[in-house]
Amino acid sequence: MNKSLLVFAVSGVLLTSCGGRNEKYPNTGNAAYETMMGAMTSLSEVEVGNNYYTTSALIVRDENGNRLGLLSRHDKVTVVSLEGIAGKENYVQVTFRSMRYHNIQTANKYFVSFKYLLDRIEDYKDFNGKYFVIQNLATERLRVYEKSCDAKNVCLNKMVMETEMAIGEDTKETRSYVGSYRITDWWKFYQDHAAHYPSWYQDNYPMPPEAGSSFLKWFKSRYMPEVGGKKKGDMRGAFGWYTAWVGPNHYSQWTHGTVGWGSDKDALIKATKQTFTNIVANPRSSGCSRMNNEAIAYLREILPVGTPIIKVYAKEALLDGHRSNYPKKTAHWNYILTKNNAYSTTNFSADKEKVESRNIPMNRRLEEGTFVMDTYPTMFNFTDGEDLGSYEAKTNTTGNVYRVDESQMKGVLYVDAGLLEDYAHPVHEKIGKGGFRDEIAPDYMIMDKSIDKTLAVYIADKDQPENDNSGVEYHETVKVDTRGKADLSFEDEDFSTEISNLYITGSKVERDSSPAIRLQLDVGVFADFIMSPVEDDEWDLVVSNETLNSSNSKVKKFVKKFFKKGVSTPVDISVGKNEVTIKKNQGRNIEFTYKF
Repeated sequence: MNKSLLVFAVSGVLLTSCGGRNEKYPNTGNAAYETMMGAMTSLSEVEVGNNYYTTSALIVRDENGNRLGLLSRHDKVTVVSLEGIAGKENYVQVTFRSMRYHNIQTANKYFVSFKYLLDRIEDYKDFNGKYFVIQNLATERLRVYEKSCDAKNVCLNKMVMETEMAIGEDTKETRSYVGSYRITDWWKFYQDHAAHYPSWYQDNYPMPPEAGSSFLKWFKSRYMPEVGGKKKGDMRGAFGWYTAWVGPNHYSQWTHGTVGWGSDKDALIKATKQTFTNIVANPRSSGCSRMNNEAIAYLREILPVGTPIIKVYAKEALLDGHRSNYPKKTAHWNYILTKNNAYSTTNFSADKEKVESRNIPMNRRLEEGTFVMDTYPTMFNFTDGEDLGSYEAKTNTTGNVYRVDESQMKGVLYVDAGLLEDYAHPVHEKIGKGGFRDEIAPDYMIMDKSIDKTLAVYIADKDQPENDNSGVEYHETVKVDTRGKADLSFEDEDFSTEISNLYITGSKVERDSSPAIRLQLDVGVFADFIMSPVEDDEWDLVVSNETLNSSNSKVKKFVKKFFKKGVSTPVDISVGKNEVTIKKNQGRNIEFTYKF
């Protein structure tokens, strides 16, 4: 297969990784869903004419028992007859209006198992939690906010983190929908009903591709589970580490992780937006919101079921152009990903301290790392979008992914305060709507007229290159979180290394940043360092306490060889156009090289 055809094949798989397909299991399409039954155990409890809600993905059959497709969880049906299907137990005849969700085939009559019906739905509309989420589809940014309202319910919310995401491709069938949703379930290592996109991890599956693997490696058959003596699956781990189901009116558009490991950071999210990939294919998603696995694991940690996820298509602004409430640009969260509770809605925290407190054995741990999250709100200007021809190419963040005309945009999203002012969803053929029909957003997201706007900024010109409309030269501050190589003197090979929390302005490293370096000495063996600023713009490389106290023989040998009795050493930092080099010159040299 030539390269172009291969990328088209990749695109086709991505576009079908959200939502469901026909199944081979009796009632729900998947053995895991068979346990998600409602409260009704007898046909006598079902009343003709009543409305009910599905408790899981639920197979629809015709009067001969043939499968017609799947309803989604929380879809509404009306029971029209208790007369079921001959030769099959527990079926009742229903009508419904959600046929469009899963392309259910038409028939004279429709039947489902009544054991997966409930007379009510928990929609969590009035959920009162600490956090809420805003996804701006226009800029492909997800931001988490902590609610902050005074006694008069005037709110100025605080952004906790923001991250880049990939949304639905710009086609009629695959665009993401705006709307006000609530998280209804969290899944760990989720897979679609028919396992065309097998779980990122399950005990009886092959291990996924190693960290640092190319995007295409996750399509190879050797990483797929074996079913009936044959490898089955189109793409391994398409839903990543965690998946948030949302409702109501979800159109099977979840928020989830992606392929890759935590150490891959957001590289495989950015891969969906590379120029070449977009010229020959449509690589985003079929409606889901996809983000890197560290980010989705952190969301799973802090966002309980019921948390609002609000999807808008909005212009962005800053309520306080100085961002005085945001003195720090990053925060850190330590995690350990375990094998436990795979493909389950009952899953424990990945927070490192909590995992350690549960005494999870080492052979049940998959990856340990630190998520360096962006806590500094950045606005993106609204643009015309990019149209590079018939292939619908889109490169990087444009601020208008679906190319909605500016005349149809109303209001703004203040990204530093989590507030909408005079906002309405664009009335446009490309903007579909889901969620609660009577709510654009909860009240604490609607800006009060009394709030001062004297420091507001509506056109950004210095935060990112695509926002530079001023024509004035400036040095952009760049955050470097990347992998590289380390050259250890007197050694014959290059060693793998990664750096995080390094901020560079022009050719200078920001003094208030706290760069961290991890050096891989062998499989699963690491040495960790912190970069500490000293006088006259100089820096020291400081060995971490964990590394100093390590019992691993290779780590002990390394520290003795390169640091002797010391715990720190001066280093020189040189910054090129797309590369930073950190060099230890005293004693035996170490040179770290990172491209960004």
